Amino acid sequence: MRLRCMAYRQDGMYVAACLDFSLAAQGDNIEEAINKLEAQIEDYLEEVRAEPQYAKQMLSRKAPLSMWFKYWRIAFRIFMNKKDSGMAKVFNEQCEPA
Repeated sequence: MRLRCMAYRQDGMYVAACLDFSLAAQGDNIEEAINKLEAQIEDYLEEVRAEPQYAKQMLSRKAPLSMWFKYWRIAFRIFMNKKDSGMAKVFNEQCEPA
């Protein structure tokens, strides 16, 4: 399973978000935020496996449209090689299906 994620700077902190599960984590730097998000995704998937009767609902919990807009805006800026793209990143997380 491929999860679409992003990380960006906001108010002096870095935020990493998983759009496919609507999860987010903060850190003092981009790597810390991404590592926290990865751990959160692992915990979330463990919960999905522990509660199979809710798996369908939990695996279809998408982020709001505003977050998807931010994701595509960041991706476009990176693609266009804008100056401030170093403070943001789009990435995919690979995970085992629940």
